[in-house]
Amino acid sequence: MARKVNYEEKISALEAKIEKKQNEIKALKGKLGELKSAKAKEDYKELMEYMVTNNLSAEEVLSSIKG
Repeated sequence: MARKVNYEEKISALEAKIEKKQNEIKALKGKLGELKSAKAKEDYKELMEYMVTNNLSAEEVLSSIKG
């Protein structure tokens, strides 16, 4: 006699796995956001230091970028 498949258990197990992975993705997205923010702050700090060191204003930097 063929073994009966319990679809409810399999569905429930897959839903639990999906929820776990969604939580992991959410946590990773949070870490990604934090890293992007930290990088942006670091880039801004580096740019400001360059501008101060070279006595440049924002307008001067923008005009040199735009050509």
